[in-house]
Amino acid sequence: MLIEQARTLDEAGDRAQALDLWRQVTLADPLSAEAAARLGRMLFEDGMPADAAPLLERAVKGNAPASAWFDLALVRQDLHDHVGAAAAYRKALEIRPDNAEAAVNLGIVLQEVGDMDAAIEAYRTAYEQRATTFGIIAMALTSAPHGKLWIDRETLKGLLGG
Repeated sequence: MLIEQARTLDEAGDRAQALDLWRQVTLADPLSAEAAARLGRMLFEDGMPADAAPLLERAVKGNAPASAWFDLALVRQDLHDHVGAAAAYRKALEIRPDNAEAAVNLGIVLQEVGDMDAAIEAYRTAYEQRATTFGIIAMALTSAPHGKLWIDRETLKGLLGG
């Protein structure tokens, strides 16, 4: 009953009440992966990644959807756990290989840990899936501490396979 109310309020855009109900569901049913995933995502969106992390860790136990893995990866990335974020992005991509955003973010965290070859491969995957990721990829490559600078856009596009 609570979970249906939480879903309804969530879909209706009543964020405050939905947040409260998702909390109630996680207390009433600690095994509810859906409630843990939804509450974790909402807490992350509210700028509380440390509070969201244990909920999302719980949400990915078992047969979790790619979205839960992606949210866990975002939280880990925000908490500067780049290795953990990379593992979660890889799992999200394993479940949903066409997720260009996960591939871009995987490239970013791999770049953060200094693995440029793997980062370029992830960026290549993202660019092949969705060419509009080019701007984000170019910005990530030039702004990160382990980045590189490409003067010629076409050279970078060639590297990415375009």
